Amino acid sequence: MEEYHNIDEHKLTLIIDFLEGSLSEEDNDELQLWLSESELHVSYFEEIKKIYYSFEYIKESQKYDKDKAFDLFKERIESSSNNISEEGTQVNEITEKSYSRKTLLQMAGIAATIALLIGFSFSLFQIKATKPLQKEVTIESPPGHKTKLFLPDGTLVWLNSGTRITYNTGYGVDNRNIKMDGEAFFDVTRNEGLSFKVAVNDIQVSVLGTSFDVEAYQRDKEISVSVMTGQVSVGKMNDKIFGVLKPNEKIVINKDKNSFKLTTCDPEIDGIWRHGQLKIINDPMPVVISKMERWYGVNITIEGKISREYYWMTIKTESLTEILELINKITPITYKIKGEEVTIRYR
Repeated sequence: MEEYHNIDEHKLTLIIDFLEGSLSEEDNDELQLWLSESELHVSYFEEIKKIYYSFEYIKESQKYDKDKAFDLFKERIESSSNNISEEGTQVNEITEKSYSRKTLLQMAGIAATIALLIGFSFSLFQIKATKPLQKEVTIESPPGHKTKLFLPDGTLVWLNSGTRITYNTGYGVDNRNIKMDGEAFFDVTRNEGLSFKVAVNDIQVSVLGTSFDVEAYQRDKEISVSVMTGQVSVGKMNDKIFGVLKPNEKIVINKDKNSFKLTTCDPEIDGIWRHGQLKIINDPMPVVISKMERWYGVNITIEGKISREYYWMTIKTESLTEILELINKITPITYKIKGEEVTIRYR
């Protein structure tokens, strides 16, 4: 707790707004950057989240019990720690902490500030019971941009261009459920008690702790999942499991045909977009156009008969004009760029 003293109240306000689902896009960028700077910041975030949800839990009670309420408050500010066994194996255990009066007062001070920020009348001796409202939190990565963020449980997520994820304020407490449209890479914090689930239409990806890429744009015909570490279960909601994927394995699901295929893959290539590179590997022009639209945040219209050629290229810092000139050397085209509208005509 001593090290938290130098964290200003503005950061606490950002965290509360984030948990409330009312954080602006600009403030969210500030918060995510701050979280990425230090493990201490992530630890502070987790402490605040536990206190915040102790309010939410207490407010669910229909009958107030001040002793149980205070016990719950103390319980929620206790964090789990990772102990190392004699063999060196890491195991997760909940440890009992003996908090000093000073430490409890420090935490109570933070709790009181949180209470003011969320408009909740808090007292260590009296808490008014009201029914909480579950809220949805939606985070979007604008077209042409990539976004990196931490979820409330510490899971690290990269969102590709034009991607949206949604979860509710119970995330990390009674569920770890995500709904998404687009492409995202997840580095999931392990939690034996709560599976991490990603829902795309009627397809569900379920894990405990691992890293994997999901590509599932609404307008695409296919959904793909590639695994870097751990194991990932993929299947229909409350129905059959297509398969359990291991590292370097990938599943591609055809939404129209309701079919799928399992293959080997290089997950580093599938997820390389998060490092600022777009790989086009033996892709036909319609796929190239779709990837370029997302990468550059533009709308591309094709005029004339589309080439049947397949393309190989890596886009890093090249501008849209530079890539179109490169395509022109392979397949003769003319093009016109007007803001976000691009027209390509085959010659």
